Amino acid sequence: MKNLGIIQDLYSVPLFYKLKENVDKFNLISDSQVNIARMLREDNLHAAFLSPISYAKDHPHYVLIPDLAISSEGNSNVICLYFRPNLKDIKTIATDLKNSSEMVLAKLILMEKYSFNPTFIPAENNLENMLEKADAALIIGDYNLKLSQHKNKLDLVDEWSDMMELPYVHGVWATRKNNLSNDEVNLIVKAAEYGAEHLTEIASIYYPESKDEVIEFLAAFTYKLDEYSKNGFIEFIRMAYYYNIIEDLPDFEFLQYNNFDPASN
Repeated sequence: MKNLGIIQDLYSVPLFYKLKENVDKFNLISDSQVNIARMLREDNLHAAFLSPISYAKDHPHYVLIPDLAISSEGNSNVICLYFRPNLKDIKTIATDLKNSSEMVLAKLILMEKYSFNPTFIPAENNLENMLEKADAALIIGDYNLKLSQHKNKLDLVDEWSDMMELPYVHGVWATRKNNLSNDEVNLIVKAAEYGAEHLTEIASIYYPESKDEVIEFLAAFTYKLDEYSKNGFIEFIRMAYYYNIIEDLPDFEFLQYNNFDPASN
């Protein structure tokens, strides 16, 4: 049985939803992105869903599963920067310092687009307390859904899309060579395809009381690493390298596999 590291956020559910049926093949370990990255680095996982920066920092050890990613563009309400009213500059941002890729995204956008160079300070996800400590609050994930009426905010995915005319890639599947069989890779790929095509089923099972809102939310995301999203992924990492956030550029090596339907064998 292979150990797979997955994240817990609502937007990621379609990527992993169908994998839960393969209990004889996969043990799904759900945790934060930082913990999953650590477990893969320590060889306690056979594959993991990594943020772009987590992948870039350890890229010599990994290959990417092709065709798979989670990306979005425009207002996806999952990486948001909330700020105090009437600010002329953002000097400090409160956030969970484990959010490495999202912090890089915020930094790149504020430096490139607004000529701000903020400092990050640690804080738990509580908007009121965060804005007492800093000029702005960087909040990641499902908590943003509870803050949708807040007016003083930037949706950083939308800002990235506007600045680069490319989607933002939230994460990719990474593994080591020979960690997964061809059949196992196919199961992971087909699970993502199924999830992307069955948003109504997923919302009905997991969130029946707010099904329509969840479907609308999930529809903002793409679960395939096509050329368009791949360009967004590569450009984000290149900019992180340009600003000396990462030490070198990855080779972006992709796993070679034969694409077929394992269920037909």
